[in-house]
Amino acid sequence: MLRNLPGVLYRSADLSSPLADERVDICDMRTYRDNSFNFIVCSHVLEHVEDDSSAIRELYRVLEPGGVAILMVPILLSATSTDEDPHETRIEERWRRFGQNDHLRMYCKHDFVARLQQGGFTVQALSESHFGSGQFPRHGITPQSVLYIGRKN
Repeated sequence: MLRNLPGVLYRSADLSSPLADERVDICDMRTYRDNSFNFIVCSHVLEHVEDDSSAIRELYRVLEPGGVAILMVPILLSATSTDEDPHETRIEERWRRFGQNDHLRMYCKHDFVARLQQGGFTVQALSESHFGSGQFPRHGITPQSVLYIGRKN
């Protein structure tokens, strides 16, 4: 991973990974001041946390005005509502409902966007066509994926 780009200070954060630069709970990031970051990538994290609305509000809080966040979660395109149960502990049931043993929800598209908007973000959904054919797979993103870009005004 590129870490040393001119004019860029990159920091990774995770609640439990020893590989991260900082240990941070995304639902309570008081270690960061308001408006601390101009760019955030939050990739496949929100489906793991019990209170995703707190995490979304914290991401918004630490993003500076005019800042941008790429916010990615697994979305079941055929779903009409988000299926979630933070208290479900049965591994087989989590696999069945959420697609992974440590996920607490499976989002539907309109609900995910609404949650981001409720957290303060202006949301733009960018499909592969925005970037050009073949660009998503080239960067390890499935072609049917959508990148949700949250902006703080």
